[in-house]
This record gives sequence, C-alpha cells and structure tokens, in this order.
Amino acid sequence: MGSGSDGPDGLAQAGQSMSGSCDYVRLDHDGGAIATVVIDRPAKRNALDRSGWAALGEIFSFLSGQSSLRSVILTGVPGAFCAGDDISAFAAVGNDPQLRQEYWDTIMSCYEAVGTLPVPVIAAIDGPCIGGGCTLALRADFRIAGRNAYFAVPPARLGLVYPAQSSALLAQAAGDQLARYMLYSGGRVPAEQAASAGLAIHAEVAIDRARDLAAEFVHSAPMSVHGAKIALNATRTGTLPEVASQIKQLSLEAERSRDRQEGLQAFAEKRLPRFTGG
Repeated sequence: MGSGSDGPDGLAQAGQSMSGSCDYVRLDHDGGAIATVVIDRPAKRNALDRSGWAALGEIFSFLSGQSSLRSVILTGVPGAFCAGDDISAFAAVGNDPQLRQEYWDTIMSCYEAVGTLPVPVIAAIDGPCIGGGCTLALRADFRIAGRNAYFAVPPARLGLVYPAQSSALLAQAAGDQLARYMLYSGGRVPAEQAASAGLAIHAEVAIDRARDLAAEFVHSAPMSVHGAKIALNATRTGTLPEVASQIKQLSLEAERSRDRQEGLQAFAEKRLPRFTGG
C-alpha cells in the first residue's frame, strides 16, 4: 500500500504538484496501490481557480497510467473538502467569451479525468462540499462524509443554472426529492441526511474511513474493477449500449490474462491474490 509521511493532521505531507502554476493541489503517491490527492487552499476553503482545476485534472490523467494503482483518495485539508469554483477567478474572465470557454473546458476536463479513472476514487469529505466541489465529489465512486461535512449546490442563490449532467448525477446519487431541494433552495445538507439519502457514507472521520475502504480494493483484479466501473458509469448516464463492445473486449482480455490464472491459483491455495493488471 502506498503512503507518504503522515503529519499531525493525518494527511500525508510528502507530495508533488503536477502543475507549475498551482502549488495548492498535491499528489502523494510512492508508486504503491493507494494514492492520495489533496486540495490545500484553506484561505479559500479549497475553492479552485483555473490553475487548480488544471492541476487536479493533470494529476488524475497521470494516475490513469499507473499500473500499480488500485484506488485514489481525493480530499481537502481538514476543515473543507472543496467550496467549488473560485467565483472571483471565474468572474475575472466573464467578459471574454474565449477565456470563459477555456476556463469552463478546463473544469470539464478535470471532471472527466476524475470520473473515468480506471480505479475507484474515494472522496473523503470534511466541511463544505459546495457547488463545483459537490460536482467533483459526484464524479468519485464513493463519498465519505465526516461529522462536519455538508453538501450544497448554490446556483439558485447566485442566479445561475447547474449543468444538466451534474443535475442528473445529483438526482441519481441523492434521489429526486433531495436533489430538487438542493437545486431549488441552495440549502445545506448535513452528513447524516446525505448518508440517509444515499449521497454519501457517513463516518466519524472521513479520511480514516476512506483509507479503510481503499485498502479493500488492493487485492481486486484491475481489469475486473475497470470493466465494472465502465458499466456502472454508463448505466448512470444511460450510455450502456455505447460501451457494450468495450466491456466485451475487456472481458475477453480478462479471461486470457495472467491475473485470471493468479486468481484461480490464489483461490485454490486459500490466499490473497497478487494481481498485476496483466
């Protein structure tokens, strides 16, 4: 299991920025099975400007090529997960259509990189998970909400319209009624309510529960997880027919893989398998 040197706040301090223009998004990964991606901008409650969205997208794109990886924890510094987009940064390009579109494309690319990572992504949420931060968490496979976590989608209080795909993801995760409340009111939903609706898993300490969950995937076959994730994501977006051939191909590859043989041997020997992804 990959880990860095833990500091007093329980988050790994060793890490690297994947973007020279952003020093508040960092990756902790030593090449092992679990990586942690941390947003560390407490003065803005971890709101992301364009450089932050870009760095986050770059990190997840980089991680998609790491064969040893089995899961990723996405979190913020204690006290906040992500307060969404940095409104002042977005407003600064609001009068320039080209810059505004480039900014928006950067956000969408980040969401895509998080949502399509071949391994499970676990959002460990403490404090506010708001707007774009909530949308970011919806791209994760799991949302672990700590005791002080809360969710909110504020476009109705800002005179904006939440993107269609994000609205659909929220409804699928939280249920129709809670999603309507969040979108119509912009009101806060605390961790326990979010958990009761299925939007999140409630935990006393989110990062601890996320680490425990990530450890459960260490001995899972990468192709099995990847195939399941493609199918589940497509089911959620109503695009299963479009990915049917991709899943079939993955299934054929898995049947002929070394991991398949390792799984059978480990089962016969009553031990944990050691999958390599090949």
